[in-house]
Amino acid sequence: MARKVVTHYAVFHNIGGTSDIAFYYQGGGSDLVSGIPYAEANYIVDLLRNEKPMSYDHNLKRLSTYSNEPVGEGE
Repeated sequence: MARKVVTHYAVFHNIGGTSDIAFYYQGGGSDLVSGIPYAEANYIVDLLRNEKPMSYDHNLKRLSTYSNEPVGEGE
């Protein structure tokens, strides 16, 4: 499975200190990543809120900016 552009997401904080994140894709479909440590989930949510566009590859479990970004962007 190739990386897909993420258009929406949902976060579920579980009792016990873990979180689940659902990624919803451009053109339809979704993936759920479960059991993420709470601090890591907060970092991922921060990326999703502040970076655009973002993509996710479920097989590699890799979230990334979809395009190249200039150095020194100041974010």
